[in-house]
Amino acid sequence: MKNIFFKIFIVTNLIFLFSCTEKNKTTATELPTVKIHNWYYFSTEGFQKIDLPQNAPEVYEKPWTESVRITSAASLVNLENKNSEFSAFALVNKKGLLCFNDDKIELYCDNSIFLPDTADSLVFSNGKPVFYLYRSSFFNSDLNQTTIHSTRPFLVEFAPDSKLFYPIVSYSNLNLKDEDQITGYFWDGKTWACSAKKTLKNGVEFSYFCWQPLVPLTEASPALGQEVFVFNSLTENGYKKMILPKLFEESPEELKSLLASIPKEFSFYISWKNPSGTSPENYSHIGTSDNFLSAHAGFSSGKKYITAVFSDGTTYIKKSSENSIKAFRLPLLPKGFSYGEIAVSGDTLYIAWEESSFFKTARAGFISVNLKEIIN
Repeated sequence: MKNIFFKIFIVTNLIFLFSCTEKNKTTATELPTVKIHNWYYFSTEGFQKIDLPQNAPEVYEKPWTESVRITSAASLVNLENKNSEFSAFALVNKKGLLCFNDDKIELYCDNSIFLPDTADSLVFSNGKPVFYLYRSSFFNSDLNQTTIHSTRPFLVEFAPDSKLFYPIVSYSNLNLKDEDQITGYFWDGKTWACSAKKTLKNGVEFSYFCWQPLVPLTEASPALGQEVFVFNSLTENGYKKMILPKLFEESPEELKSLLASIPKEFSFYISWKNPSGTSPENYSHIGTSDNFLSAHAGFSSGKKYITAVFSDGTTYIKKSSENSIKAFRLPLLPKGFSYGEIAVSGDTLYIAWEESSFFKTARAGFISVNLKEIIN
């Protein structure tokens, strides 16, 4: 039984990452295509403008956990942090954090944080971006375990006022050993649920637990002892119930209304970032179509917009002050490329793109779209 969840988790992620990007041709041709936009690709210096993604310099394919790509992005819906000049962020693996202020973009880096580990799962605590770090033993068979210590950071905070990264929770804070590796988490705004694994001679062993800090998360520090954390056990089924997709019929009314025009026969998987800034909620709809599209959706700051973008570029957006829903297509990507994570800052929509082949990623970047040109 210990490997059942691992198989389900891998299959779910493969569907999400490598789903088909074809959509009904009749529907696609009915939607207008965005004309005013800017393309960017990730370079050794940071990010650069490019005329088309396929014209970005070639790079070696790497496993998705080790490649430079946007792993997570989100809008800061409730601007509680008055010190923040940014309203949206995108986490760039092995590189840093993209910070958006409408059409202004800054990339903040810290090699000590980003180079050793994979960065993923961006959430917000007290208006500050928080993400987690891990190392994939599956894609790093030559990983030297002697270089991994329990004091390595698990959660990292970005302080928008100082533009610095701070580890706030370490593996030792969670009573984990050198051989343990956290493989995922779900945060509901109060309690953190984690899955962890350790590789043994006879296979892989998974464990699950919940924890809650007794101090505000952004005031936590690896220097604090375990006494400031409350721990509870968690079953495999309990963890799976939190992270596996629910039926789309159970999704929030705002999301169902936004996508109401999608024909029932279409099958899709959607990651919904709710306004609280916690871990995204996942929903799926199984139609009669063999194609399975993935999408990302969420609100912008102040709930000005609600947006959903599918991997083929089909986009649905609604302005809160209006009743009508706009649908359009992002520029068609070449074969082997797809759209991914999204964030909205002011009137600018940002969408990740990447070139991938099964579990490997090559070139990657993002596109920005001026929503004022679409929604008058």
